[in-house]
Amino acid sequence: MTLTVDVPKELERKLEEEATRNGVSKDEFVRIVLEEKLSFKPSRPNFPAKIIATDLPVKNLSLEYKWLTENRDKYDGKYVALNGDTLVAVGDGYKEAAAKARELGVKDALIVFVEGSNRPPIISGGIWRE
Repeated sequence: MTLTVDVPKELERKLEEEATRNGVSKDEFVRIVLEEKLSFKPSRPNFPAKIIATDLPVKNLSLEYKWLTENRDKYDGKYVALNGDTLVAVGDGYKEAAAKARELGVKDALIVFVEGSNRPPIISGGIWRE
């Protein structure tokens, strides 16, 4: 199918610049843009994906999340350090909870900001490693 579209000169200039930057013809670039827009697929990132590591262990956090669900109102607004279903440390800030866990020798604690049931049910946090 051939499609002819009149576009303002400024838009045509931008299309030409992007096509050149991507190493394709203007017609090919417009086809790619239309396909991406109409396919409803997420656009590809401008950088290649890289595998950083393949030998890292995957930790099962189900005990930690169960503990958080059961104790979220008690520790609302605090940072907690968890090791499985065991509370290791509590602090007003991330660094405080992490330091307390480190002092106790726990090197693989889940440090999480606890949001009580009066807040939306979102659990955020991360894993602290030495």
